Amino acid sequence: MKKYSKIDGEIKLYLRSIHHNPIGDMIGKCQPTDWRSPTVIDSYNFILEKLVLDANNSRVDYLDTTFITKPVWDTAYDWCHLPLKVSSVEALYIAYVLLVN
Repeated sequence: MKKYSKIDGEIKLYLRSIHHNPIGDMIGKCQPTDWRSPTVIDSYNFILEKLVLDANNSRVDYLDTTFITKPVWDTAYDWCHLPLKVSSVEALYIAYVLLVN
């Protein structure tokens, strides 16, 4: 597999999965005033992955971190940002993917 660098002018682009957010006042009320419901996030992630697959371009990859974040999507203390333990694991995984690819 080819390694990309600025020297050869090729850059690898990663589209990363979107995080789920806890269902708070804005997401859970009728009519929602926030679009980040779990169903909508799943749909956007599906679209991102499909765009990458349909592009069939070796310079674009989909970076899926939902296996890390989705099981704990409702643990955000501020109803938005994941706890540091989760963010740290996700950051380590992203660093691994970037270094290996």
